[in-house]
Amino acid sequence: MPKPKELLLPTFLILFVFWPPAASVDALSSTVSPLYTAPCNDQPTANSSSIYRSNLINLGTALSTGAGGASSGGFAKGSTGSAPDKVYGLVLCRGDFTGVNCTNGLMAALNDTADRLSCRNATVYYDQFMLHFTDNGNSLSSLANEPEWSAWNMNSVTGMDAATRFMDTVTELMNSMVDLATSSSSSKSSSLSQSKYYATGEAGFGEQGVSTVYGLVQCTQDLTGPQCKSCLDGIIKQMPEQFGSPAGVSRVGGRILGVRCNLRYEKELFFQETSDTIKIHMPKNGMSTVLKIVISGVSVLVFFVIGLLLRPNVVRKVRELIMQRDLVILEKEIASESDSRFSLFGYSKIRSATDNFSKQNKLGEGGFGPVYKGRLPDDQDIAVKRLSPDSVQGFREFMNEIKLIASLQHRNLVRLLGCCIKSKERILVYEYMPNGSLEEFIFGAGAERSWPVRCQIIKGIAEGLLYMHDYTQECIVHRDLKPSNILLDHEMNPKISDFGIARKCFSNMAESNTTTAMGTFGYIAPEYYSQNIYSTRSDVFSFGILVLEIISGKRAIGSYQLSGRSYELRRYAWQLWREKSCDELVDPSLGEEYQELEVMRCIQVALLCVQDSAEDRPTMRNVTAMLNNRNGMLLLPTQPGSCSIHIDMDPE
Repeated sequence: MPKPKELLLPTFLILFVFWPPAASVDALSSTVSPLYTAPCNDQPTANSSSIYRSNLINLGTALSTGAGGASSGGFAKGSTGSAPDKVYGLVLCRGDFTGVNCTNGLMAALNDTADRLSCRNATVYYDQFMLHFTDNGNSLSSLANEPEWSAWNMNSVTGMDAATRFMDTVTELMNSMVDLATSSSSSKSSSLSQSKYYATGEAGFGEQGVSTVYGLVQCTQDLTGPQCKSCLDGIIKQMPEQFGSPAGVSRVGGRILGVRCNLRYEKELFFQETSDTIKIHMPKNGMSTVLKIVISGVSVLVFFVIGLLLRPNVVRKVRELIMQRDLVILEKEIASESDSRFSLFGYSKIRSATDNFSKQNKLGEGGFGPVYKGRLPDDQDIAVKRLSPDSVQGFREFMNEIKLIASLQHRNLVRLLGCCIKSKERILVYEYMPNGSLEEFIFGAGAERSWPVRCQIIKGIAEGLLYMHDYTQECIVHRDLKPSNILLDHEMNPKISDFGIARKCFSNMAESNTTTAMGTFGYIAPEYYSQNIYSTRSDVFSFGILVLEIISGKRAIGSYQLSGRSYELRRYAWQLWREKSCDELVDPSLGEEYQELEVMRCIQVALLCVQDSAEDRPTMRNVTAMLNNRNGMLLLPTQPGSCSIHIDMDPE
């Protein structure tokens, strides 16, 4: 294959065009799901449940609004209602998320977790937000930091000496930030409004790929300075045990979250820097002041001249030429390695196919942007995903994602037909699925819902996952399997879609190297939620939840009553299975038109898939065998935990 012609550019021009912009705090700190939801073992009685929950929502709304006030600094606490349904609560935003960002984030968190905030002591931790509600007024005046939750980056500094130096550096940085956050003169002088008892810092390290350590500490503002310092000192003392080991290993990132105070450090920047950000042990520049001035002057002059010579349209044209060159290379790579049907689409062709992205052609909108129906000149229907122009995903990462998706070819995976890139536009073109999503099939009105169709969908999803896990060149973990990401073709065959956060998995258990899980609450496996470890067994868990939803017509995160108690779907299903009352789980719309033994077998397989421990779940190879062999013996599932994530019990 002949190599494409290289586009030659002067080095200074490439630097000018692609000089990286400063990272935004939204890009660095966005999150998908809560990091931790405290256990719910103390729900209100049936008579007071609705009153207590209503009071909780009203209080949460008021506190969210109050926390965004100009003088609140992202913190608010209060109470509402009367005994026995009086609710006390406090909310806290991270110090660089104030004003409308704080209010909007808390409201979104409140709405997202409302179904799980109905117990008497409820705590939810997000990346930037914390919500805590209780029926005990005395607990809000307590200095206890429970329930505490911790997570760490799976990458490490290794070697006894290096690990010790790293943890010493992190501890020194934390103590410096505590002193700043709790000092009487710590009123923030930067233009960014920040909260009281909040500080950020950076420390140079320069070993084993960790050039700088970034840290943050924060307390709730109703504490006194000494109380805040005591709380932070307590969790700082936990760091060596939580994030290090006697064998000479120190995690390069970690966090400890509590109701009263929290800390976090990472090797990458994750907060908004200000003039108050502490900097210690930073590398010194050896150049003289005069030389710095000369170099700075020359640099300014060079870029000024370039700016005069290059008009914006020229710069834009150069960028597009480089991107198109790389796209041609990508197209040839995909054609030679996976799918010869992959094409580069012109922007005008896509715009024409979708009637200029008209509202009438809009199929829906996901986290990465809107999706439109289109029709090509040859009358082929297509689905066009138009990624948001505000996406932080770079061009190179976008091309890698395309290459990953294009390599997946299976009857139960949506096929990528091609892509289009023009200026800030990033567009993916998929085969069109006329019967919409599994979300509409299960929870919508008027869809075909017979048992044979449901069984066909269950087995098709299993086959698609088996292909991803076992038969691709490199194992793929989807990480966001849910009804809206399963599409149905004209024959109601399921096809797995939306691989935006899918990852390669080189072994049966691959560890993530971030401290924030991604996915959708209700479908995320416990070990991914609590320890940030994902694997093929994480997808198995999500599959089990899907099967229970398909059979029951109920949502995973709902609350379902049985014998006077409330359960989420997987515990509700297990209780019915244990009591040999599986018929009560089956969607009433099926009537009597289903094979009872086949349905019971699917329920038991689903319960095996949603076991708390990843090691106790079957592989997708086992799952497909169990679904297709009606006579094979099945293991007995154990009782699931109290919610869909692994959690530590609140001692109170």
